[in-house]
Amino acid sequence: MAILQWIQNLPFSASIAESESLWWGYAWWLFIHAVGMGLTAGLGFIICLRLLGVGQQIPVSSFRILFRVFWIGFYINLLSGTILFMTDATGIARVWELYAKLFCLALALVAMSRLRRFIDGDDSDGAVPPSVRKTAVACIVLWLAVITSGRLIAYAVEANGSVVSVANPIHADAL
Repeated sequence: MAILQWIQNLPFSASIAESESLWWGYAWWLFIHAVGMGLTAGLGFIICLRLLGVGQQIPVSSFRILFRVFWIGFYINLLSGTILFMTDATGIARVWELYAKLFCLALALVAMSRLRRFIDGDDSDGAVPPSVRKTAVACIVLWLAVITSGRLIAYAVEANGSVVSVANPIHADAL
């Protein structure tokens, strides 16, 4: 836990946690995380729904370009999620919801990679194989689990009682 305390007490972490600014503080990074989630999970949903038959007039191959934006959203989330974690590393690392989110995220990324292989293939504008449809359903469920477990992290940290340090007095107010 010493390393988590060190991360949480870094000047960068403390400045974000303590800032009341909408342009740099915790609220800003939470907004950025929501934008990244919208890009990543939102595009994941769109791709999966198309593979499940929604919008059949749109060729599946036209979805290839969306993967660039998907990965931009992922890297936005990676950066913003890391920063949000740093503001209360000792509290967030203690809740199982974080690990559930990361596990479901890893599985969702594997599923999206499998779907991309199909979409990038020459046969993507033909019939969607049942195995791809099953992967799309699993992917939707995984994105819902990522979103839900991510949202539950804040509630779980509050319920468990965040470790309040001198460098992070804002968390005392949040509890």
